[in-house]
Amino acid sequence: MKEIIQYIKTHAYHYKTAKSLYNIIVGAKTHQTYFDACSQQLLSLYHSHPNLKYPSFERIFNSLNESDDNLNIDLKITPRYTFESIQQTFQVIQLLIQTISYNNHHTLSFIPVSQINKVQHRVKRIFRKINQEHKEKLFEEEIYLLFRRINKENNSSILHYFLQGFEETMYTNQQVGMIESLTYDDLLRIKMNDLVEMMNQLENKVDFPILNEAIILPVLSQNAYQTYQHVKEGLKMNQIAHLENVKENTVEDHILELFIKGYLSDYSKYLHEGFYKDFKPFYQNQKESRLKEFKTEFPNYSYFEIKLAIIRTAREE
Repeated sequence: MKEIIQYIKTHAYHYKTAKSLYNIIVGAKTHQTYFDACSQQLLSLYHSHPNLKYPSFERIFNSLNESDDNLNIDLKITPRYTFESIQQTFQVIQLLIQTISYNNHHTLSFIPVSQINKVQHRVKRIFRKINQEHKEKLFEEEIYLLFRRINKENNSSILHYFLQGFEETMYTNQQVGMIESLTYDDLLRIKMNDLVEMMNQLENKVDFPILNEAIILPVLSQNAYQTYQHVKEGLKMNQIAHLENVKENTVEDHILELFIKGYLSDYSKYLHEGFYKDFKPFYQNQKESRLKEFKTEFPNYSYFEIKLAIIRTAREE
């Protein structure tokens, strides 16, 4: 936990308050927190410690020296997935390997490694497709390729210890720590690096046509999900606002959440390409600036458009 707080403190924008950074770690369900996590490249730490109390966070935060980074291993971060979605995606892969392993031994009688309904439903869908299209061999090849690439990118990879199959039980954190001579904090940091690299690899649909379907996107707020359904129906923001009986800027917040969490990816509907080409280099040189300063530089564009341009830049980096 201390290393994560250290990372956040040294990578957050200088004007961000300790409270706003705490909100990222505990996963506060506000549009400002979603935007803060994405824009500062901290989304994969969002909701990483949901039970952390603010006094404990504040004590650790205030005790850290921003220039005293004694970590031996850099923490990998992804701006496209939350901590929870990364964990659940790995659980899909764990359960899928377990299911196919048992199926190869002519039984599906086992205690699943994950009890999360969302994970189990995703595994059932992928497993059914693998069986129907006779792609068991391709699945096996993708698994081996995935872990070879993780091992190549992360010299101290340990993720393979947490796989389970027929008569093969996964190792515990304590066992892996003893095998690899790692402290608990080092183990968690290395495991997180492996998981982030896993997500980076799974985004490649060409190399991982099966495993790409294991990716679980961050959960949406109920209101954002409702807006998402209307967007898919082709409705404009003012129409959605009328249907939901809310202000249009509320719908704008929903749209931003949908882009932050990967449910929408076509920016052309909301973002003028000419503006983005001008804004991106300016933003990359002025990331520490506040929104009002970007608004001053680009007065003809709304705060919604400026925020969306920041989100696009962050997710593409």
